[in-house]
Amino acid sequence: MKKLLTLVAVLFASATLAHAQFGVIAGVNFSRTNLENTNIWENVKTATLFHVGVEYKVNMGLGFALQPALTYEMKGASLDGGKILERDLDTKSGYLELGLGLQWGPDLVIGRPFVFLQPFVGYQIISVDKTEHLSFNSDAVNDALDAAKNKLEYGFGVGVGFELFKHVQLSVQYFMNLGNLYTDGSIDGNRIWDSIKSGYKDIKNYNGVKVTLGYLF
Repeated sequence: MKKLLTLVAVLFASATLAHAQFGVIAGVNFSRTNLENTNIWENVKTATLFHVGVEYKVNMGLGFALQPALTYEMKGASLDGGKILERDLDTKSGYLELGLGLQWGPDLVIGRPFVFLQPFVGYQIISVDKTEHLSFNSDAVNDALDAAKNKLEYGFGVGVGFELFKHVQLSVQYFMNLGNLYTDGSIDGNRIWDSIKSGYKDIKNYNGVKVTLGYLF
């Protein structure tokens, strides 16, 4: 809590030293997952979901700007088990996510094109996993997957954007989560998870493309 209060104090203090703007953002997430074992899971499909949140931009001079954002992010993917597993998986997660965007771009008076790097960290607050399993009750498998899912996400994004009249921003970003989507650390000894984890443990966390529209006040 003390660190959060310190961060808020620094952000407000920076507004007196440089031109700073608050803003709101919303957009679309096109997310999917990568797999280490492509012989088990086939035909990964992209899920089209959304994000909304607030942002804070501080101009640092020489074309640089710092733009942290706090967003609610829905990410997911669909997987086809193919002939080996004979089952599918639809997975979705809702994260409260903090991103720290560092931008650079020249000011062209009416507009500003920019590139940016955005490391992020998030915590899962909603999880929806649905699968059909031949050997176990599907509801029990879904509960096991939900318990095994990593609550913490972290990664980075890179992208390009355009700022119009210093107020409207449109950006496109490729984002990548690091680590796996599931872990057995929190449910060690769960009979169902122990039986099915060989087919799920190597599923990578969500990655994809997000398109964001923002307005800076």
